[in-house]
Amino acid sequence: MSSPQRRPYVVFGFASTHDALSGEAALVAAGLQLTVMPTPKTLGALCGIALRLAEEDVSLAEETLTRAGVAWSGQVRILDR
Repeated sequence: MSSPQRRPYVVFGFASTHDALSGEAALVAAGLQLTVMPTPKTLGALCGIALRLAEEDVSLAEETLTRAGVAWSGQVRILDR
């Protein structure tokens, strides 16, 4: 029996709750699938809300956030367990 392949995802962290919620709204409006989650420790002490997206959606997410005027404070690539 082989173990399932671990899939990478990217988490965007935000300095403020307002930025996180605005980012969520912009990404959902663009049709991207995301999960709202607590900010991973690897991103440091941010607002506490982060957005998890599939790795293949990162470029579109960055473009969407930039067009919407939403600044993210960091992002990290993580492998599913």
